[in-house]
Amino acid sequence: MSYGLQIASFIIIFIVVMEFYRYRRLKLYTTKMFEVLIFFSALSILFKSLCLFSYYHPEYFTILSTKIVHQLFFVTVNINIWLIYMYIDLRTRSIKNYTNAQFVLRTLPLCVSFLMVIFGDIGYHSDGDEAYSYGIISQSSYLAFACYFLLIVFMLLRSDPSKEKRFYYEYVLFLFIWLVTATVQYFFPFMHLSSASSCVAVLCFYLIFENPKEHTDKDIPSAFSRYSFEYTIQEFLKLRRHFWVINFSLQNVESIRATYGQKVCLECIEKAIMTIPEFKSRNIFRTLEYSFGFIISSKEDLEHLYGNYKLSDRTLLLSDYMVTSSFSVCSVECPNIVSDSEDLMDLLSFCRNADEYGNNHSIQVIDKATADQREYREEIETLLQKAIDEDGFDVYFQPIINSVSRKCVYLEALIRLKAESSQGYVSPDVFIPIAEKKGLIYQLGDRVINKVCSFIRKYNLDKKNIIQGIAVNLSGIQLSEPSLPYRLHQAVKNYNLSPKFIFFEVTETAAVHSGKIAQSNISKLRKLGYKLSMDDFGTGYSNFYNMASISYDLIKIDKSLIWQAFDEKNRKSMTVLLSIINLVHSIGCSIVAEGVETDAQANYFKECGIEFLQGFYFSRPLPSDLILEYLEKNSEIHSPLESLNLISH
Repeated sequence: MSYGLQIASFIIIFIVVMEFYRYRRLKLYTTKMFEVLIFFSALSILFKSLCLFSYYHPEYFTILSTKIVHQLFFVTVNINIWLIYMYIDLRTRSIKNYTNAQFVLRTLPLCVSFLMVIFGDIGYHSDGDEAYSYGIISQSSYLAFACYFLLIVFMLLRSDPSKEKRFYYEYVLFLFIWLVTATVQYFFPFMHLSSASSCVAVLCFYLIFENPKEHTDKDIPSAFSRYSFEYTIQEFLKLRRHFWVINFSLQNVESIRATYGQKVCLECIEKAIMTIPEFKSRNIFRTLEYSFGFIISSKEDLEHLYGNYKLSDRTLLLSDYMVTSSFSVCSVECPNIVSDSEDLMDLLSFCRNADEYGNNHSIQVIDKATADQREYREEIETLLQKAIDEDGFDVYFQPIINSVSRKCVYLEALIRLKAESSQGYVSPDVFIPIAEKKGLIYQLGDRVINKVCSFIRKYNLDKKNIIQGIAVNLSGIQLSEPSLPYRLHQAVKNYNLSPKFIFFEVTETAAVHSGKIAQSNISKLRKLGYKLSMDDFGTGYSNFYNMASISYDLIKIDKSLIWQAFDEKNRKSMTVLLSIINLVHSIGCSIVAEGVETDAQANYFKECGIEFLQGFYFSRPLPSDLILEYLEKNSEIHSPLESLNLISH
């Protein structure tokens, strides 16, 4: 029976070794410790078998050789107990580096057990099948077990089960089995369960933590899983190592998925992994849904990668297709830039989705400014959601002036998001794209149209004949929603307003990108009686066909084109501007010149035949109470209101 238990334990460990070394393994400190545990477990089984052989065949052993065999056995058992404790300790502690004092305290019971083995005595009992040893040397293992078992229990009691919930109960189950095995062995020493105890530890740690098949990504066999990546990052950070994460992100996912399907996107990533230099010797991880990466620990390796590796759009030969894939690559230094695995994942996701970090065929080094930008973006997302939930937006209005009479004829509604950390506002150029990506732009658009309609009705602006209408901006994402015309029209009807009093401003880029649904929505709005304006003309595609087919009422020339035209060093810009003015007038549209800041500009555009002007020369965007004051005084005089304090508000 005793030999059978040793043989069974050895076979189980042998199977674990065969499976463990059959697959790629994570290069972790805990994994290396597990390999050492396997070695000493197999060694302890070998020495235990020799001990049993010495009981039943004493004629082959001298007294000294028998004692040495038992000493070697108990040394390996005590080392196994220490390795089990250290393995669990490393996996659960927040910082994996030990100070000298911490390491000495953790090895002190092991050292004491070594002294007991070296200088202690030992006796042997042999009565048929009941053969075992006893004495100080035998007791050394129980001392080591008691000390390290209590240390593990104390360690788990101090840990937070919510943070360790993935494995907390597995630890408890293992400790229970370990305790039962040691207790039975103590009261029934002839059962020789020490080998079984080591075998249970190896098997448990393999199945729960170290199974390479569990670390491999299910969709991309050449990469480790995202969980393995996060755990590896956590270990590196806990060891206080300095390292760099190199991350590759597939950029043209949508086009590949639309053309070939989801499976081909994953095949592109797997093929791209195989193009990485020395990919077989690296631990390559799936970091995000369509991203993979690896870790570099050496500054020399990093500089070699920077100097010799250039990413380009690659045509990948897949099983059934030739696919051109486009990857962006970024490098993140840890822990200088990020010191937490969750922050790292957020930063990689941010860089994957941010337009400025797209593919330019080189490795983008992510610096502290980028990390700060990501944190700022998260703050804006939180602020934006809170503002939507609590109606925390303000709507300001900027006058649009008749170039001849200098009288305000329209207002443009501009949404403002209050910054909690200061007295100012967050720029729409910042929070509007975030609202679009987070799917909040629809709620935001509904807030704006309702606030504008409420403002008009509250002061009866549509009946006082002070202005001719108010312009409201529509984003490209809004234009892509089929229900947009109904929702906008319903909001206007709820306030008993005429559609003719509302302008909807659409950027030329949004109109082009949003496709047929956008053009259909614009046509429906026009049929319902709303006026349309093309905003920011000159910054996008300048799609003249789109201008003619949609039939805008106003074309707003962007301020960047206006300002360039008044640069004396760039006279070609003025020629381009005059050509645009003539072209727009030739198709029957009126023009608004944005960004007017001087009287000379205002007079020049008047002479050019531009009908409307907008800019800080006339007024900054104003809140509802000040814009009413502006309109009242503007209706009395037909000149810029430079003397009013509200202009510089």
